[in-house]
Amino acid sequence: MQTDFSPAQLADKDIAASEAIIRKCVHCGFCTATCPTYVLGGNELDSPRGRIYLIKDMLENERVPGPEVVKHVDRCLSCLACMTTCPSGVNYMHLVDHARAYVETHYRRPLAERVLRAVVASVLPYPKRFRAALRLAGLARPLAGLLQGIRPLRPA
Repeated sequence: MQTDFSPAQLADKDIAASEAIIRKCVHCGFCTATCPTYVLGGNELDSPRGRIYLIKDMLENERVPGPEVVKHVDRCLSCLACMTTCPSGVNYMHLVDHARAYVETHYRRPLAERVLRAVVASVLPYPKRFRAALRLAGLARPLAGLLQGIRPLRPA
C-alpha cells in the first residue's frame, strides 16, 4: 500500500516500523476469511485490512483517534490468525500494538470505560484476586434479580 508519511514522521522509529508494515499490505483480502471479528460482523473496518486503513490514516495525518477508530482497533482479538494467511507477510501484530499504544496516549476514554479497564487490569493478571472476584460473583448471584433494573454496559 502506498503511504504518505513525512520525513519528520519517519524519523520516529515506531512510525517508520509501522510504515514498513503498512507498505507490505497488498489488500488481497485473504486475512478477512480468518479474522473472527470480520467473519462475525461482516464489517470491513473490523477486518485486518480495514484496520490497516484506519491505522494508516490515523498515523499519517497525526489524528487524535475518535471513538469509531478506537472501537475498531479495540475489537481486534490479537489472535493473529490473519498473519498465518497473509501471502505478503504483513506483521499485523506489531502494527496493531503500535496503534493501541498511540490510542492510549492520544485518546481519553469515557469514565465508565476507564474504570472497567482499571478493574480488569487489577484483577485478571493476579490468580488470587481473580479467584476472590469469582467467589464474590458467586455470592452476588442471588441478588441478580434486584440488579435487573440497572442498564448493562452496551458494547460500542
